[in-house]
Amino acid sequence: MWLNQEKKRRFVAAISAVLIPTLLWCSVSWLLPNDLTLVEGEKTEIATQLPISAKTEESVGVLGVTTKPLADAFHLELGSSILANPIQAGTTKITFYLCNAVPIKTIDATVIPKTTLVPVGKTVGVSLDTKGLLVLGTGQVYMEENDTAEPSKGVLKTGDLLLEADGKKLINKETLIDVVTQCNGKKIDILLERKGEQKHVILTPVFSNVEQAYKLGIWVRDSIQGIGTITYYDPSSNQFGALGHGVYDVDTGELMIIKNGSLNVSQLTDIVKGKKGEPGELTGTIQRENILGEVKKNTDVGIYGTLNQSNDFFGDPLPIGLKQEVKIGKAEILSNIEGQEVKKYEIEIESLGKGNGKDMMIHVTDKRLLEKTGGIVQGMSGSPIIQNGQLIGAVTHVLVNDPERGYGTFIETMLHEMRK
Repeated sequence: MWLNQEKKRRFVAAISAVLIPTLLWCSVSWLLPNDLTLVEGEKTEIATQLPISAKTEESVGVLGVTTKPLADAFHLELGSSILANPIQAGTTKITFYLCNAVPIKTIDATVIPKTTLVPVGKTVGVSLDTKGLLVLGTGQVYMEENDTAEPSKGVLKTGDLLLEADGKKLINKETLIDVVTQCNGKKIDILLERKGEQKHVILTPVFSNVEQAYKLGIWVRDSIQGIGTITYYDPSSNQFGALGHGVYDVDTGELMIIKNGSLNVSQLTDIVKGKKGEPGELTGTIQRENILGEVKKNTDVGIYGTLNQSNDFFGDPLPIGLKQEVKIGKAEILSNIEGQEVKKYEIEIESLGKGNGKDMMIHVTDKRLLEKTGGIVQGMSGSPIIQNGQLIGAVTHVLVNDPERGYGTFIETMLHEMRK
């Protein structure tokens, strides 16, 4: 009996010796940031409430870190606070240690120059041209009576980008139609891009007696338009960031690979108020001939480019607020839903940290905005979020079942993408 109890005691002790340090390591690792962005010359204190120290890469004069005890009402050295001193713009790595001995986690640290941006909050038209022709799907060609053919089935896939046909660059849908018309039913050499890789395929058009023309049996898109909101522009470079999320094709669900694009003057004509289960939207007209700027990048966290007419977006520059400075509580968003004038509307930041464009859960509390829109509506994506006099992010998503709530992304994420 005594031996059995002794075996159990030793077994529990052995398991505890492995499990407790593992749980401690996992907990500490989870509490530490996955990455860190700092502003050049602005010291930042990271309170860990744990005996943590940190070291940067050797011989890298980007960031200095020191560790000091963190005072507590009951224990003088319950944990540590790490003081980060960003020396100059650049990147480095920080390794965190438990009790100054056990390495826990290594993260990327980026030091950026002091940055002030003009928050915009104005709706614009967004016009994007695809890189080549985006394949939406394939289908049948009616040749005569009930006779059909599917010349592209099994060769092309939804999401393919058609770049060239018989050596001719496919600028738009009309270019492809011309090549097909002139081939007289002969095989066409197609250069396409699929999942980042280019390849050649052969397609043979068939003649449709119904339409009296040669056809490939494919549906393609060469451009897309919509309304969104500019988040900010940088007066020092005239660069802008907008939307806070990418532009995805409505049929394929994939991020659109663009050749070029533009921001255009838009005029709001109506607001469809959001309600549970039915997201609202801003509707309006887009003046494609009246160009405000050039779109150069379409990414998961926004569209970016250069403004041609920055005078249309006057305003006072604000310092940016990094994610470690964002607090749960009151904030404001900027929007011009009531006309050309951009106004401030009150919101509440309810939680932080989901990532993937959902860094902040936000709740619209401003009665004026709730009365007009019901909360967040499509077209408000990109509306700047301001807290404590700092530009901290942009509105990105609305909750379909609760339009008063949605998500926002951190401004540092957008800046990082713009500067790539």
